[in-house]
Amino acid sequence: METGDLRRRIFAPVISAIVVNWNGKDYLAACLQALLDQDPPPDEILLADNHSDDGSREFVAERFPSVRLIDTGSNHGPCRARNLGVEQARHELCLLVDNDVVMQPGALRAMRQELEADPKSALAQARSLCDDDKERVHYDSADLHFLGTLVLHNWYRKVDASPWPEGPVGAAIALCVLVRKTPYLACGGFDENLFILYEDNQLSYKLRMRGHRVRLARGALCLHRGGTAGLSLRGADAKYSGRRTFLHSRNRWYVLLTCMRWRTLMLTLPAQLLYGAVYAGFGHARGHMRDWWIGKVELVRLVPVALRARKLAQRGRCVPDRELLVASPLTLNPGLAEGGSKGALRRVLDRTFAAWWTCVRRLCG
Repeated sequence: METGDLRRRIFAPVISAIVVNWNGKDYLAACLQALLDQDPPPDEILLADNHSDDGSREFVAERFPSVRLIDTGSNHGPCRARNLGVEQARHELCLLVDNDVVMQPGALRAMRQELEADPKSALAQARSLCDDDKERVHYDSADLHFLGTLVLHNWYRKVDASPWPEGPVGAAIALCVLVRKTPYLACGGFDENLFILYEDNQLSYKLRMRGHRVRLARGALCLHRGGTAGLSLRGADAKYSGRRTFLHSRNRWYVLLTCMRWRTLMLTLPAQLLYGAVYAGFGHARGHMRDWWIGKVELVRLVPVALRARKLAQRGRCVPDRELLVASPLTLNPGLAEGGSKGALRRVLDRTFAAWWTCVRRLCG
């Protein structure tokens, strides 16, 4: 090993990598090997396993004996697994990786350098490409829409038409992120009551309201393979599941209740209700009204929980909503409501929401 390479390894900040897994045995070899092939690799790798029953833990113990296994005891979703992994990690910098992510060479170094360049940055994300179409972006960074959703950057755009942002971004997607442990734990980490979906909205919101920054690490790439069965949307032909309708119906309002200032919520309430009505119609058209109503019933049950989570989320807040939230056109799956009457309705709604935000933004807390 060259002297310069040895010096870089010795003085590089050490990193704990946490791989989140549930019944993803077929993904793990590629995911873990890609981590070990990083230069330098993580100082430790933990597999936070949601009590898989497909032999995942046994496979890792045999094939990757250096990986530390954490059995969470049951499948409480990726949020619980990520939090346990960060709590048990030995180092301040923690890489959170989903089991179906394959990091490309140099990605970890680029993410670390992105955090090191700005002490106020608490999280850096890698750009993910579709594994079945490596010339197309799957998840990039995002913005926080005042409706509680994410406005995705470069969603399904070609790589050569997707410029890297200059400076901080509004929000990150959770599949491959490097976080600073201290601010992550201080804001409560990922909210385990969300299970999955909207958890990255909320974490980004909580970090940014405390004055931390979120970044997309220039040059950091990963491949996103299968996605979450029954939830992930891939392409124009993707099936929107009832499970996703349920989680959307419940989790969007949970994020609003925990993160948004009361004054902002009251000022934006007409737009929130309009968006909710449109989404209910969307669910009805797909035969998901039962899922939508179950989501609302679950939301009511979670209101006391959300109010307790709100106390932690708002603690240490120093940035108002008007500086965090946007009213950019909403992100929809490719091919959905792009033409005809649906496309016209989409454009009218985007303009209506933008106009409403323009009217109330300066008054928001």
